[in-house]
Amino acid sequence: MTVVTVPAIEPRPYQREAVEAVLRAYDRGLQRVLVSLPTGTGKTIVFALVAKERGGRTLILVHRDELVRQAVEKLSLVWSDASVGIVKAELDQHDTHVVVASVQTLSRPRRLERVTMNFSTVIVDEAHHAVAPSYERILEAVGAFQPGGPLVLGVTATPERADKKTLGKVFQEIVYRKTIEEMVLAGYLCDVRALRVLLAVSLDKVKVRGGDYDEKQLSKALLDAGAPSAIAEAYLEFAADRKTIVFVPSVRLAFETAEQLRARGIAAAAVHGGTPVEERRDILEKLRDGAIRAVVNCMVLTEGFDEPSVDGLVIARPTLSRPLYIVSSPHRYCRNKSLSIGMPTSYRSFKPS
Repeated sequence: MTVVTVPAIEPRPYQREAVEAVLRAYDRGLQRVLVSLPTGTGKTIVFALVAKERGGRTLILVHRDELVRQAVEKLSLVWSDASVGIVKAELDQHDTHVVVASVQTLSRPRRLERVTMNFSTVIVDEAHHAVAPSYERILEAVGAFQPGGPLVLGVTATPERADKKTLGKVFQEIVYRKTIEEMVLAGYLCDVRALRVLLAVSLDKVKVRGGDYDEKQLSKALLDAGAPSAIAEAYLEFAADRKTIVFVPSVRLAFETAEQLRARGIAAAAVHGGTPVEERRDILEKLRDGAIRAVVNCMVLTEGFDEPSVDGLVIARPTLSRPLYIVSSPHRYCRNKSLSIGMPTSYRSFKPS
């Protein structure tokens, strides 16, 4: 169990508005509600404030290791005397006032049956995942769909899915929403200088599955076109002085691109879903400290990842998915003006336009 003692912070005006919208919605009879805010605007702070104001036992559901730690850290900023437990892998601290749980762990029947289900508030982080069976098992267990059940608050930057599955089967209403443009104009997100570069590759024969390009075929097309070398050259030309995250669609592309960067004297590393947690943490700490200048990632550093020192992105992952493109947005990482090198909506990449 962790008892947090970090001093509280002052919420931003829109964060307070979002909290009030959630509480008003519950007062008028809505039990399962969504808040949609761009990544980088503090959704974690919003749900921590809701939990604190409601005061009862709270369950926070997250789907990745980094998000467990982030939820605990941000909760400490607004609810300093909360007792916080973690349910994840070997950790099973399920009797605390606030439980932060990995969905993959808690959805297992033996773990789920050990948790006392007297929660007054249930938070679903990155709530566009909530239609998955693992989430639904947990929500059913906590009484989320029963009259008089807990308040269920989902937070997400993308309340839509590439596979077109509707969130309406879980949530009743989006009660508060802000766009990236609104947050940039208000000064809460950085502005972006974007460069388009081109690569001689055709995606016409790449199949579309589940609303997006088939990853195996997409990866092969990019590899055949020499994308790793082109990405490294684009980085050297436009962003060599910037701490950068590179997005690619496959593990092989991640490793080959990192190798091409290192061959040009850039301290680089690759991360993917199969990277051991401790190794991934070490790489990200080195990125934060500046020992690594570029991290090439395959579907890892997307939702919920926050590293303010990053000021460059390379979007080398063609996609038909608006939600996926949004969660790769440079607004989410950077606190100052950032550079984004990437593929335009026509998804042809790599050479200045």
